[in-house]
Amino acid sequence: MKHFYTYLLFCLGLLPLAIQAQEKKIDFFGSGRFTFNNSSLSGTLINKDTTTARKQMTGVTLFDFGLHIRPSENSEIKATTRVQNDLTGFWGGGIIFNLRELYLRGLMFNRIKYQVGDLNTRMTTYTLFNNQGELSQNNPAAFNTFTEVIAYDKFYGQNSWRQQGATADIGFDFNKYVNHIHVTGLITKNKQTDYFSSPDRLFAGSTIQAKMFNQLSIAYNYTNAFDVQKTAMFSNALFSNSVNSFEVKEDLKVKDLKVVLGGEFGKSNVTYENTTNAPSLNDGMFMDGSINIDNKKKNWNIGIDLRSVETNFRSIGAQSRRLDFNAVASEYPYYTNRESARPANMLSVLTDGNYYNMFLSPILKDYNPAYENMLPYGKATPNRQGGDVKLAWNHSNKNLLKISVNASMYNEITGQGTIAIRDFTNFEILADLGVNELYKGKKKVHVGLFVKQQNTTRNGTEGIDKIDFKSIQIKVGVDYEIIPNLEIQLAGILLNAKGNEFLAQRNSFNEIIFYKSYNADLQETILLGGINYQFNKNNCLKIQYQQADWNNKFLAENQYSINRLAIIYNLFF
Repeated sequence: MKHFYTYLLFCLGLLPLAIQAQEKKIDFFGSGRFTFNNSSLSGTLINKDTTTARKQMTGVTLFDFGLHIRPSENSEIKATTRVQNDLTGFWGGGIIFNLRELYLRGLMFNRIKYQVGDLNTRMTTYTLFNNQGELSQNNPAAFNTFTEVIAYDKFYGQNSWRQQGATADIGFDFNKYVNHIHVTGLITKNKQTDYFSSPDRLFAGSTIQAKMFNQLSIAYNYTNAFDVQKTAMFSNALFSNSVNSFEVKEDLKVKDLKVVLGGEFGKSNVTYENTTNAPSLNDGMFMDGSINIDNKKKNWNIGIDLRSVETNFRSIGAQSRRLDFNAVASEYPYYTNRESARPANMLSVLTDGNYYNMFLSPILKDYNPAYENMLPYGKATPNRQGGDVKLAWNHSNKNLLKISVNASMYNEITGQGTIAIRDFTNFEILADLGVNELYKGKKKVHVGLFVKQQNTTRNGTEGIDKIDFKSIQIKVGVDYEIIPNLEIQLAGILLNAKGNEFLAQRNSFNEIIFYKSYNADLQETILLGGINYQFNKNNCLKIQYQQADWNNKFLAENQYSINRLAIIYNLFF
């Protein structure tokens, strides 16, 4: 260890010389974070637990140090190293070093852009897309730093999946009719072989896009997740999931209106080779059409989206979930003397990175219907048809008032376990009010409100398979500026879910093998208050007191509350 520190100091001493020699061919960037949680657990859940501590104190200090190296005009290397020390790692005993990010990108022949190593990959919502997790949208500002930290740590970016591989793209410009053609391709490693029974799996994707008449865009998209032959010594089983789609988008100008017409349609194919008991699946089709009308002078917008996604549609790149409700919490993970995992609550979903997934999965993973039951896999959710209508308006003074409304109606295409089908309705309203704008106050006073109500019904053939499930979310946030850059932040989230559902249990082939009965009379709340100091746009400090309650009357013995003092300091440079 002594030699390591000597070597580290030596390298740091040479850095200024290296920078000067490279004539600014090397740039530094990074981020740092300190988190501290002092929590207490209470409720009937601990009455049958004699081993779980009633209080926990956790925290971490970490630092990401990155280099941008430009060996030439047409190439760039990015590398980021993370140094992390848990609160319990005294005297450096808990320090962890790891390489967080590494890639090389550049330009070949002054035309082809390429990147190898770590990639942020995204295509369309039906081919390769990282959908937002439940509860992650329209939250009060008091939660922003926590959700941003999770997105940063998991490399979610703009709905992208972080993968390792190579990508390249090339574009061609034309003068008439066709303005531009853009071709993109990627290949990544999706799964590592165990050298015995599970082979390597690769994920390939490509897009060919043409822009015509300065307003029309047409694209063909293709993805395929496939196993590589002979990479597992004792198995010839192979899996493949491909998706083909066509996209069209047209931008129109009608007086003061900006009109955007869009659509995507395609199909998926799943095959198994040399696999015992593997099913033979028909191709799954999907269709999606939308219109969006924007009037910037009148400050309103309306959007309509209609879609149909067949039961057999499978897309490993678009149906993989961020949230994994089978994961174990980092705080109070077990109860009943470590026999059972603690049920996830909203506070865990909003602040605990353990619940978040970074990998593409061929299986439709479990979800929590109390948080989202209509489209748990985003737009690509199979066995759904219906549509959304969205309206938005903001005052001419955009800091004063913004309002948006979203109404959705969907139903199943095929009944699950019965000929009867589910019907879904969803209604959302979002309002942001700048109170200080009403009286021209200089100190910011902001109030936000979000309400979401979702209903699921199914008329049972004999009453046995009847479903009636309702949920409502209410989010309220208040931000009051005391002095420049210092705010008091108050927030509350309420969730009520009541009724019954039947949750599909699937095998490794994605076949439904059982329906698990789910009954809920659930009430969850989060109340928090604290301060936020914004040093600048990249650095902030939050100190909060948080209280979270979880109570399902059908599982009254598991009722619990968590009270927490949370401190988070986050910076980027």
